[in-house]
Amino acid sequence: MTEPEGPDEPRNLDEWLRQFFRDSSLVPVGIVAVGCFTAIGGGVIAWAFVGRSLAAIAALVLLGGMTLDAVLRELRRTRRIGLVSRCVLGLWVLSALAAVAAVALGLA
Repeated sequence: MTEPEGPDEPRNLDEWLRQFFRDSSLVPVGIVAVGCFTAIGGGVIAWAFVGRSLAAIAALVLLGGMTLDAVLRELRRTRRIGLVSRCVLGLWVLSALAAVAAVALGLA
């Protein structure tokens, strides 16, 4: 049995993410989540390019395919890049910067 949704309940991922930008009490949670995903993504990117690990390369291909699928679905549905796609693409940029920084500092 499903519970009825209230008027303030998010109905899709876009509305759910938008709450992290509007509600000031959720900003620290969003910052920690972005930091965690950036660290994981940066580690995978650095491991794939510096370590030349087949598992890391496969993870990058899988994550890249999932990103492409999400962006294309959103483009087909709304004819524009929405909040979800911008967040995912932003995480890719932050992860790439983290990987470059890790290599430059000799951490990877």
